[in-house]
Amino acid sequence: MTTFRHKGRTVTLNPGATWCDEKIGDRYRDTPSDEMAALLRQIETGTPWRKAVAQEYEARFPWLYQIVTSPKRSLFFRQHPPSPGSRILDIGSGWGQVALPLAKSAKVTALEPTPERLAFIRAAARQDGVEGNLCFMQADFLDVEFDTKFDLTCCIGVLEWVPKFREGDPYELQVQFLRKARQALTPDGSLILGIENRLGLKYILGAVDDHIGTPLIAVYDRLLAGRKWREKTGQLLRSYTYTRAELGAMLAKAGFGRVRFHAAFPDYKLPEVILPAGDSVNAFFMQGRFIEEHDGTTGQKLGLQGELKSHYRSLAELNVAHEFVPSFFAVAQS
Repeated sequence: MTTFRHKGRTVTLNPGATWCDEKIGDRYRDTPSDEMAALLRQIETGTPWRKAVAQEYEARFPWLYQIVTSPKRSLFFRQHPPSPGSRILDIGSGWGQVALPLAKSAKVTALEPTPERLAFIRAAARQDGVEGNLCFMQADFLDVEFDTKFDLTCCIGVLEWVPKFREGDPYELQVQFLRKARQALTPDGSLILGIENRLGLKYILGAVDDHIGTPLIAVYDRLLAGRKWREKTGQLLRSYTYTRAELGAMLAKAGFGRVRFHAAFPDYKLPEVILPAGDSVNAFFMQGRFIEEHDGTTGQKLGLQGELKSHYRSLAELNVAHEFVPSFFAVAQS
């Protein structure tokens, strides 16, 4: 059971139940609504959801196919499993890549503002036999106050999009989001944050940013990145990522007192190797190990592998390679 308040109204969701904010505005989408509707019809008429996604995207959009179906998506949670029976809030659940596997042993509230995505999660949960361990919420997290407190809150690939659909200073909106995520936790609860590193070596070398689709803008600090984006597009930049130090300061401002960072290779989306940020990362490269990196918008292998490997080795010799990894998982507690 999950209890929350939305714009003055108290709502209680029983296991398996769905609640929708019918007045929610535009949301992030990676597929057109009509495509999702057709996919849902296949699933609801009995096609296994993984097969339906494969038929629709494996050949035509292989990157999305991997993002939706790969077990790598939940690698961090397999390596750091929550206690059985934990209460978990998954903010921005997407296609359910985290919520569905966690619901096998925990009580999960899947909060996803895009209606067709939430419908997909529920249809997939029904097929996987975990619908009774899930509550489904279509809402903007910043509009919700939770009375239920959670042992774990997940924010995987969400923080950078928070300002995209709201007015206000992007940084302050992100801090507000993190503060609300902390308030939704039990006293001993943890926030798991997955996000790109703006100083990721591949971005410094000119790889396209995962969010704005343009190189050599988001890699800079907020002031310069915002100026460069305005000069290029005439618009305000609304999607920001941060360095490890900047993320740590942001989490501290939101009230988190303890933060641990993990480096994810080739990224947090499809991680193959996850290491504590620090000596473990430097030792990884000093041992001659390396994970090939890709364009975070298409999954295509970058043509910079030799350059990346060379620079990582040099940075590891200086004991700073962990500051230039492509993305992070951060574990934050009050």
